[in-house]
Amino acid sequence: MKKRILVIEGDNDIRDIVSYILSEEGYHVVTAKPWPVNQLHNHKADLILLDEWINEKEGHLLCTELKDLHETQHVPVIIFSTQMNIADIAKKCRAEGYVHKPFNLDDLLSEIQKCLSAHVV
Repeated sequence: MKKRILVIEGDNDIRDIVSYILSEEGYHVVTAKPWPVNQLHNHKADLILLDEWINEKEGHLLCTELKDLHETQHVPVIIFSTQMNIADIAKKCRAEGYVHKPFNLDDLLSEIQKCLSAHVV
């Protein structure tokens, strides 16, 4: 069964490219607006790929909200960003992984696989 990845990315071009790449890799990809956070569990994602800067809001705040909700706390989150301190940001918001932008495709796919493998539900 295909793993379902929810992509939340503020830049339309990046969102489309990432969605296409992940689809080509065999994942079922869905995209969504980040808020209201309590609706995101409806996507039944196996993993959430989350931009750190979404429509003038910080993605790590959304990640913290996701980790505080019973319905989504078990879903691994990967934060991706151009921020130099993305590792610290990911740790503070309890994300399971992070990827620097601009990202290397192999690094992105490796981080996704690592997080999916570590969080078999």
